[in-house]
Amino acid sequence: MIPEDKWKSNQRKVDFLKTFPGLTSTWEQAHGLQLESSIPFPDKKAYTALVFSQGHFGVSSFLQNEPQLLSKGLQLVRPFIEKYRPESFTRYDHLHALDQEMGRQARLQNIMNAITNNMEAMPELKSRIRDLVRQWEP
Repeated sequence: MIPEDKWKSNQRKVDFLKTFPGLTSTWEQAHGLQLESSIPFPDKKAYTALVFSQGHFGVSSFLQNEPQLLSKGLQLVRPFIEKYRPESFTRYDHLHALDQEMGRQARLQNIMNAITNNMEAMPELKSRIRDLVRQWEP
């Protein structure tokens, strides 16, 4: 009976914790509140306790350094911060365009290598490619 009682008491505690007055669990709930303090977790560096105005609080992880998330986040905030860092956005745009072009070049190289590497094993490949090119010609 004691293990079950322990589980129930823990569940009651967790249920209350999830509905604790002032808990701000989404950014929408934080809208209009002022961030008063941020306190890093001593044992979990990726997490921070946030203290908002009016007795609200939350827990968040701001160390989202995954490039895809950073890129998406940067695009979302661009309208708000570009005026403060125009040179940085110019550089990012240049690097992004270069990355896109290098990706295109890599795909082209992969296609050319696949054709070259399979030409001998697939004799019909040459004629199929010729037929494909003829379809593109006016």
